[in-house]
Amino acid sequence: MPQTMTSADLRTRNQVRLLRAVHDADAPLTRADAARRLGIGRNTAGALVAELERARLLHEVPAETSGRGRPTTLLVPHPDGPLAFAVDFREDAWTLASVALGGAITELEGGEHDRTPRAFADIRAAIERHASGRLAVVGFATSGPIRDGRRLHISHLAWEDVELDDLIGADWPTTAVDNDARLAGLAEARRGALRGMGTAMHFHIDFDIGGTLLLGGDAQRGAHNIAGEFGHMPLTGSALRCMCGVLGCWSLDVGANALMRRFGGEPGYGTGRELAQEVLRRAEDGDPEAGAAVDANAAALGRGLGALANALDPEAISLSGLGVDLIRLRREVIEDHCAEGLMAFRRDEPPRIVSGTVGAAGPLTGAAEIAWDAILTEAWVRARR
Repeated sequence: MPQTMTSADLRTRNQVRLLRAVHDADAPLTRADAARRLGIGRNTAGALVAELERARLLHEVPAETSGRGRPTTLLVPHPDGPLAFAVDFREDAWTLASVALGGAITELEGGEHDRTPRAFADIRAAIERHASGRLAVVGFATSGPIRDGRRLHISHLAWEDVELDDLIGADWPTTAVDNDARLAGLAEARRGALRGMGTAMHFHIDFDIGGTLLLGGDAQRGAHNIAGEFGHMPLTGSALRCMCGVLGCWSLDVGANALMRRFGGEPGYGTGRELAQEVLRRAEDGDPEAGAAVDANAAALGRGLGALANALDPEAISLSGLGVDLIRLRREVIEDHCAEGLMAFRRDEPPRIVSGTVGAAGPLTGAAEIAWDAILTEAWVRARR
């Protein structure tokens, strides 16, 4: 039997809706803006703002005036309000940032790590150095899939079934963890190139390629929280065996590892990022050998995108990480090979392939979003009052 909502419950729900509107907005809202978005009267909006100000969750500041008229105010994070921390854990390095309501990111610390799970202790120490009583939740983006939300697999580091409960223990603040490519896609859906799209795909290219399918802005997770391992599908016909155990993974042909392998390097274990950046620079300067390597990377990317577009029918596909460089340097190669991989009847309306506008900060921004998702709940706001 459904429970009856009390007036206090309704007030809390509207407070969360108001905080969510402020957080999601491209620019600070006025009270009138907030009232329109929530479909409530200005007096009700004013009462909500006053309650959230007392709870140190929201603050009003005067807006810049541009002539005559009644002065107005803007809704901004409270100076003593909660903060989220966001972590981007890559195969070779990590970044820690602080994130206020509204999504403003301030980088705090970062560095390389030793490619072992001991890196989590270094990150925990960094969180401790920067934390205050305002820290509410940590959002954590990690390379590699996380089976059932607990067991981390990073094949290029030879991490198999690493228990997250052992790495992020009781001494950590409340922490939400997800895959980096999925979080980069979430960032583009909420704050970037995929905003407002019903069906879209995002691919984050670093050492290899990972991605996510977004439906109504929500990144799909699958039955065991490991959906989106598109890089480990045999889409491009490679004869090599991936470190994940699969023969012919798409990721063998796309990303920094593929560029490194092209120049005789031994990819894996989080090495080769600098070489990949050097190859891209040389290709841009007209070096034929580097250009051919980038051509091959872009062609493999396009072929895989075409195959996945046949299956999933996205409105648009966005790219981040090295994908931004590939689309800048070899857009035509990517689009031509994507079109070749499309079924004939799809070729007159191929999906748009765009650079992500959140950029390299995609995983960090996505980590911030899942942290704030954990904060902007009725239970959390009720406990704050």
